[in-house]
Formats: sequence, C-alpha cells, structure tokens
Amino acid sequence: MKVILKDDVPNLGRLGDIKEVAAGYARNFLIPRGLGIAATTKNVAEVEHERRLIEIRLAERRKGAEALAAKVAKLTVSVPVKVGEDGRLFGSVTAKDLIAALADQGVEVDRHAIVLEQPIKSVGARTVDVNVGHGVTAKLSVSVVAEEAGSAGEAGA
Repeated sequence: MKVILKDDVPNLGRLGDIKEVAAGYARNFLIPRGLGIAATTKNVAEVEHERRLIEIRLAERRKGAEALAAKVAKLTVSVPVKVGEDGRLFGSVTAKDLIAALADQGVEVDRHAIVLEQPIKSVGARTVDVNVGHGVTAKLSVSVVAEEAGSAGEAGA
C-alpha cells in the first residue's frame, strides 16, 4: 500500500514522502497515529500543493535569516571584562554575554545561535559564528577588552 507521510517517521521517511508499506502497517500504525494517509491521486495533489506553500514560506524565512546574517556580519561587539594583573580574565566570556552585547546593539538572536566551542578566556579580537537559522551562518567580530579599573574599591568597609 502506498502512503504519504504526514510527519517524519524513523527508518521510513520524511514529511511528504510517498512510501510503499505493508497494508497492515499503514492501517494499524501510520494512519491511526496521523503519521500518514493513503496515497490517492487527490491526496497526492493536496500534498504537492502544501509542499509548494511550505517551500515559499521557507524561502521567505531564509531571506529574513540572510538579512539578519548581513546585519550581524557588519557588527563588531565589544565585551568589557575584569582582568587580573597577568592579563587573564576573571571567569570567561560566554554566549550569554555575547547575546547581551548584541541586544545592546538592537539585534536579537537565540542563545543557542552563538557557536562557541569553548568559552572565551583571553583578551583580544576574534570571530564567532552565529547560526541565524535556516542554514545561514554569520561571522560576528568580537573584541574582548579589559574593563576600566575606575569602579569603587572593595577593600574598606
């Protein structure tokens, strides 16, 4: 029996695929769970129409992601951090810090979008990948700078 998958099914196929399966598997598992429908000519035409609509929406979202990537690529984010006498950071710069710095410049991205293999633990300039979605990645220039020592002292209270 031929079925059109309405959702991704492990070891079978992806959404919109037309697959030949055993009739019992289709009747007893796929169709009752809403994972598939019978592949009639009417259903195939409907799925093709839905697929075209989904592709149009994905293309629009990809354009938005590319615009955001272009905006991110133009930015240089400066992150001030406390530094010890030997030039090492107290702590590290994480994706959360970079998200806050981007938000200060008016760019909102998800914290999972920042690609850091490990936290930044040294002062200097570097490039960080930002996955803005839909297969689009931008390069963000990050400058980690020593924080000014002009804050109030903590020694006398």
